[in-house]
Amino acid sequence: MAPDEPADRGSRRGYTAVLTALLLLFCFRVGAQLLQTWSPVGFLPPFESWESGALPYWLLVVSQAIIILVCAGLIWRLQTARTMPSARTGIVLLVIGWCYFGLMCMRLIIGLTVAPDHYWFSARLPTVFHLVLAGFLLVYGRFHMTAGRAIRSTSLGDTA
Repeated sequence: MAPDEPADRGSRRGYTAVLTALLLLFCFRVGAQLLQTWSPVGFLPPFESWESGALPYWLLVVSQAIIILVCAGLIWRLQTARTMPSARTGIVLLVIGWCYFGLMCMRLIIGLTVAPDHYWFSARLPTVFHLVLAGFLLVYGRFHMTAGRAIRSTSLGDTA
C-alpha cells in the first residue's frame, strides 16, 4: 500500500485523532497549572498538585511548550502524509514508550503505597500526565510499526 492510498488515509486519520486527544489532555494540564499560578480557581486542584518540584516552574513550562510544539508538529506531519512510516522507528518508539509508561506506573504505585510523603513519588497529577505522554509515544510508535510493516511487505510483494 502506498502512503497516500485511501486505507492509509483512514488509518492516519484514526491515529491523528487519538494523538490529538492525548495532546489536548496534556495541553489541559499545562493550561490548568498556568491558571492556578496566575488566577487560582476552586474547581481545579491547587498549583502544588500539578508539579513534583523536580524542575523550577519556568523551566517546566518551557519544556512543556517544546513538548507541545513537537507533538503538534508530529500530528500535522502525520495528518498531511508527510511522515514516512518506518517499522524500525516504530519499534524504537514502542520500547521507549513502554519503558516510560512502566516507570510512571511504578512511580504511581510507589507514591500510593510505600512513599506517599515523598515529593516526587506522591505527585499523582504529574505522573498521570506522564502516562498521557507515554501513551502518545506508544500510539505514534504503533503507527510507525504497523504502517511501516505494511509498506515494506507491499513493496517486497511488488518486486517479487
